[in-house]
Amino acid sequence: MGWASDNHKGLLARLLRNEAGNTIAIIAAALIPLAGMVGGAVDISRGYLAQTRLQQACDAGVLAGRKAMGSSGVLSDSVTGEVTKFVRFNFPSTYLGTPPNITVAPTLGANDTIQLTLASSVPTAVMGLFGKANMAITASCTARNDYSNIDIVLVLDVTGSMGCKPEWSEQTCQNNAKYVTTNIPGMGKSMRYVEEVVENSINVSRIQALRTALASLQTQMATIETQFNMTEEGKRKRVRWAIVPFAQMVNAGFSTGSAGTTLWSRQPSWFNTTGTYYNDRTPGTSVGHSNTWMTSTWDGCVEERRTSNTITKTSGHSIPDNLPSTADDLKFDTSPTSTQTRWTVADPASSGSAGSTGYACPKPMRELAPMTATDFNNYFAFDNGFIANGGTYLDTGLLWAARLLSRTGLWRDDNPTLYHTFPISRYVIFMTDGQMQTGTSTYSTSYSSHGPERYALRVTTNGTTSQNNSNRTARMLMTCTAIKNMDVKIYSISFSSGSTLSSDLINCSSSTNTINPEFAYKADNSAQLNKVFRDIGENIGSLRLSQ
Repeated sequence: MGWASDNHKGLLARLLRNEAGNTIAIIAAALIPLAGMVGGAVDISRGYLAQTRLQQACDAGVLAGRKAMGSSGVLSDSVTGEVTKFVRFNFPSTYLGTPPNITVAPTLGANDTIQLTLASSVPTAVMGLFGKANMAITASCTARNDYSNIDIVLVLDVTGSMGCKPEWSEQTCQNNAKYVTTNIPGMGKSMRYVEEVVENSINVSRIQALRTALASLQTQMATIETQFNMTEEGKRKRVRWAIVPFAQMVNAGFSTGSAGTTLWSRQPSWFNTTGTYYNDRTPGTSVGHSNTWMTSTWDGCVEERRTSNTITKTSGHSIPDNLPSTADDLKFDTSPTSTQTRWTVADPASSGSAGSTGYACPKPMRELAPMTATDFNNYFAFDNGFIANGGTYLDTGLLWAARLLSRTGLWRDDNPTLYHTFPISRYVIFMTDGQMQTGTSTYSTSYSSHGPERYALRVTTNGTTSQNNSNRTARMLMTCTAIKNMDVKIYSISFSSGSTLSSDLINCSSSTNTINPEFAYKADNSAQLNKVFRDIGENIGSLRLSQ
């Protein structure tokens, strides 16, 4: 009896001291808050998923609606229907248990924006046990149309290599280039050019690829113009083009303005008909030109105004306030009122061998004006003089683009800040198939916009190709900076597999990221060039989410 009693007391004591069984009670007590935490995380995840999907639906809806509205500025039933359709498609009815057919009621905001707020709720799976049956979700979005008036200046390389295939290297191009001289119907005269490569009866040249890509760009802009034209005439926005074909010269004399007349006929006082021409390094010969010569012989190309050969990559010069006093060519706004500030008519016959072997005058440029699709595409036709010939002087084309765009210069009347009360977005599309190339030998042999390079010494001190390339690159980058400072965006394109997207082209562009430049492109072939122009067109005329 005593033994049994003692044993019973030992068992109770051991149970009292043993805590192992407490775990069950602790776990049981913790299950409820633990379930709340896990269930809450699941419900919050579902709510976040629904919220994200609702925001996507909101964005898609206002973008679709803004596109459908065009430039009419009217939030019609059809526009609202387009918004609703895209919202419903991207946020299906009862998605994750949300109520069916959420309300879609877009409104019209300032500057023709479409605004939309969506609201719904997601039922909870676990948190309902704690009195939270639903989670509210909302999304707000606004879409604006970034279409403003659009001015585009095309600065296009039409040098001899543009007659080659895009896939050819520079050396292959030089080895296979075929120069011919025939009559060009649209120009009314015989011209020398590089024959465009044809394979299996198909034109596969770079310049033909450029024509195709430009036609695609015009089609994109025509779609925008169609929307512009939905508005009454006095309130319409517009698209205008300027075109600057360049080699070692630009044809400014026969440039046409909005009225279709040439610059020479409008502004004869801007040109020197008597000039000093070099055919060696002795003082140049002064030659005067008669009215007969001007009307029957001159092709429209010009030599540049007075300049300075002290402008180099390390000289520290900039436009407009830090230039040598004689650099009239880079002073865009200077009026041509003296011999030094006027352009001199180009005369290859008076420039000896330099003029006869190293001369190329491109098709006349066009100043800012609207263009129909027919006029635009006809401009680039071979039969109308859009041909490949000459050396690559990148600074020359950009210099004339800067003049055409300056709001305080010679074309200031063509460059208002507003048109029909709307701002004007301005762009330069600068395309080349090579680097700066002023010659292929020790000395630059071209007759350029600054005269025979080897003899006139207007850009260099020694006439060498290497110094000429370097000094002209400095001029190009100075001009690019000046253009960008005019509130103009520059797109740079390097075309052909043999070319490179150099740091100079990237720095010329409006890119802020030199590793992944957003305004500089490389295209190796025709298909890639077409895509580049399409991407640029989408960037120029695009819809944007405001928030």
